[in-house]
Amino acid sequence: MRRERETIMRSRRLMNRGRRPLKLIVRFHMTVRAIFLSALGVSPVNSASAKCAYHAEVLAAVTVHTCIAVKFGASDSKYTYFPDSDPSRMYKVGESLSGTLLTVSVKTSRFVWTADTPHFVGGTRLWAKGDFRSVFVQGAPSEVCPQVLPIDATVQTQPTCCDTTPGGWECLLPGTISLVTLSAPKHAGEI
Repeated sequence: MRRERETIMRSRRLMNRGRRPLKLIVRFHMTVRAIFLSALGVSPVNSASAKCAYHAEVLAAVTVHTCIAVKFGASDSKYTYFPDSDPSRMYKVGESLSGTLLTVSVKTSRFVWTADTPHFVGGTRLWAKGDFRSVFVQGAPSEVCPQVLPIDATVQTQPTCCDTTPGGWECLLPGTISLVTLSAPKHAGEI
């Protein structure tokens, strides 16, 4: 009885100072109706309706040093995304990605955005001058690779969405390799 009285007195003192005790806040916000409405609002969301967060892309003037054919294939691996959940498949069964892997050195880089989108960087970082990077072009080496290397070119990163599982073809690309489009610049070194 004495302990309950002390708790009540402590609650009154907190309320007198303009603060609500945690017990009252939880009691007010966690009613059955609030819990039910929260669960109902979350339940229709699934991976089919999930959308990736938008971010800026990088446009860079580079020098291409190597150009090779590569193929990435899906494994049967599963991943435990949450501590108390069952493992989920990381990739779609039978998915593969073929194309050309380039090693490039960066001359300059800047951010670019698609039309009608806010200029939000979203964690994207510019490529530092002089850095060597591996980039992937979705195309056959016979279409992508120049006859003579090294050569100056322009690359632009492409949006990928791997926020949902299992991931699609673009998720087969290792995180350290950027998906890009490749084009020759009008003037070498300018973007």
